[in-house]
Amino acid sequence: MLPVSLPLASRCQFVSNDFEAMHARLSTVLKPHGLRRLSDSPVAGIICRARLNRISFNVLRIGPSVEVAPGALEDFFLVQIPIVGTVELSVGSEQVKCEGATAAVISPGQGLHLRWSDNCTQLILQIPREAMELSLAQRLGRKSATALRFQAAFDLDASAGREWRRLLDVAVRSVEYDGILARKPVSSDLEDVLLSALLATQPHNYIEPLRHHPEPAPFYVVRAERAMRRQLPHPFTVTALASIAGVSERTLHLGFRRFRSTTPMGRLAALRLHEARRLLRNAEPNATVAQAAAAVGLHQFGRFAAAYRKMFGELPSQTLRGSRRFSK
Repeated sequence: MLPVSLPLASRCQFVSNDFEAMHARLSTVLKPHGLRRLSDSPVAGIICRARLNRISFNVLRIGPSVEVAPGALEDFFLVQIPIVGTVELSVGSEQVKCEGATAAVISPGQGLHLRWSDNCTQLILQIPREAMELSLAQRLGRKSATALRFQAAFDLDASAGREWRRLLDVAVRSVEYDGILARKPVSSDLEDVLLSALLATQPHNYIEPLRHHPEPAPFYVVRAERAMRRQLPHPFTVTALASIAGVSERTLHLGFRRFRSTTPMGRLAALRLHEARRLLRNAEPNATVAQAAAAVGLHQFGRFAAAYRKMFGELPSQTLRGSRRFSK
């Protein structure tokens, strides 16, 4: 029986006492991986899952102690928070015992090996790589030159860690019960705060450049970006964005050039492409590339496909096929 006190209990997607069924479902939720049973404890598989905007929250329980061998993550970051039990992680060259107030942040590209204890339950925040890197680029004012790598051990008992965990708890509760914070347009703002706060809280290889970054983006850049996110399909012009931001077109251009290393329309195009990618990766069985493009206001299909390939290294049709393959 599913414990009602479990986070996301009302968003339960899977309950099973079948080990192979649990393994198969976990492979679709996260990524294909090796899973080896280490004890005779009964299987009590639970997967609860809900999405904020781009990021998703997962509560996982398997039952018996297991060894998990997923290899390196490719497309997402994970923040793994213990609820019950212990997970011993090998992340690159770091060893982390994820229990109590010690969580773990797993970055793409690092070798990963995990060992779950009996009856272990974890809250796992899954963050698409492009969303995390976009948040970093916004804070830096430029695209990062090398891959973002977090320190693996995350101390939730430290002052900053406690603040971030409280923010996460607010987000999880709102998502579970469809609160106002989980609905657009506020959900995008909440997600931005979660990612930005993680970058400010947890050590990583860009922590020093962020500390020495001279100033955050001015209000008019933030205001224009917020309008873009809230109405991605809208046929914005620079004139309209400048009016929304409350500045001249020249000031808006200079602000985006300085703080985003692009133009206002270039920023809008990037936001549309990222949202199209999210839609393709979470597409329904009958969805098409054209539908995803139209949903974000990109109606010139040839240009869309070329820009998508330049940004993500694959065609939108390849992303769609990949999503269908892992949803089977």
